[in-house]
Amino acid sequence: MKQILIPVDFTARCWNTLNCAIRHFRQSDTTFYLLHVAAIEQPSLDQDDDLVMHKNLAAHEQLTTWVERAKQIASPEQEILSLESQENFISAVRQVVQDYQIDLIAMSTHQPNVFQDSVLGSYTREVLTRIKCPVLIVPSEVQCPVPQQMALVTDFNFRHNAQAVTAIKEVVTNNKAHLHILNLSKKDGVINERQSQNKLFLQDAFDSISHSFHFVINKTMDEALQFFINVQSVELVILFAKNMNFSESLLFSPSLDATIDYHKKVPFLIVHE
Repeated sequence: MKQILIPVDFTARCWNTLNCAIRHFRQSDTTFYLLHVAAIEQPSLDQDDDLVMHKNLAAHEQLTTWVERAKQIASPEQEILSLESQENFISAVRQVVQDYQIDLIAMSTHQPNVFQDSVLGSYTREVLTRIKCPVLIVPSEVQCPVPQQMALVTDFNFRHNAQAVTAIKEVVTNNKAHLHILNLSKKDGVINERQSQNKLFLQDAFDSISHSFHFVINKTMDEALQFFINVQSVELVILFAKNMNFSESLLFSPSLDATIDYHKKVPFLIVHE
């Protein structure tokens, strides 16, 4: 059974993330943990305990309502549970990941890219870099179609372990999707011996699922990925966390080009190893 954690703040974009996660894993036995982390407030001189209690009670009731709403759209194989915490956000998420053996964290974002999100108080980037667990990032504008075309972006510089590959295969299989393994190259598509071996490893690892290999050459990373998403109608982009330096140009670097909008419209799955 898969265990999925979804931090919730009761916003529309957060509900959209929950809806996407339920749709992406509809065919699997899954438990979704909806975690609400209450802000830690320093009591003022004129603030009494009753007011704090009423705030917590309101959050608790809202979380209960969300659980009931989620159950209405979940499949019979999916279970929805609630968790509450008043710890530091990252500490709370890390503890839940450990205690409940979480397989995936699904989070929302409301900015064009993850870097700008962190400026406005989102914890998405912190979770990506500080907690070793796969993360599904769902932009607020995503309409949550069941993804049929997925793109795994890699430069073939690393040999990836079986756990990461298995996680990707599971997502592809659950959605009966096709996996495009995409190399964004700045040169002529030529790869060295180590990259060739790592490519062969992925070819063997994904032998049991529908997949294909692609190169996009002589474009910036943003332009290349946008071009491929448009041509292949990609609905989910997958990145390896081990290759985060490579991924930063796609996730953390704001683009000034208005035609590059994949940050707003395509979910990203970051797979840790």
